[in-house]
Amino acid sequence: MSFSWKDLKALSDEQLVEAHDRQALSAAVGVNYYLEELRHRDQRRIAESQQRIAEEVLRLTERITFLTKVIVALTVVNVAVAIWLALR
Repeated sequence: MSFSWKDLKALSDEQLVEAHDRQALSAAVGVNYYLEELRHRDQRRIAESQQRIAEEVLRLTERITFLTKVIVALTVVNVAVAIWLALR
């Protein structure tokens, strides 16, 4: 049995797995079945890797922002001390 696109999109993950399992009992599968599963797993690993990279970039950006603020503050102090010494 095949679903319309609208009905297929409306199925929950659990319903989709159940429909697959019912069909798998009586259907012969070709190599594309396995290739698609491998492709899906590869895509999931890539997405997880990209998520980890994005989180690390965010952490590094936050650190750079903090260090930039420290440098700006120290520069302001340095200028103030230089002016104070020049006026002495």
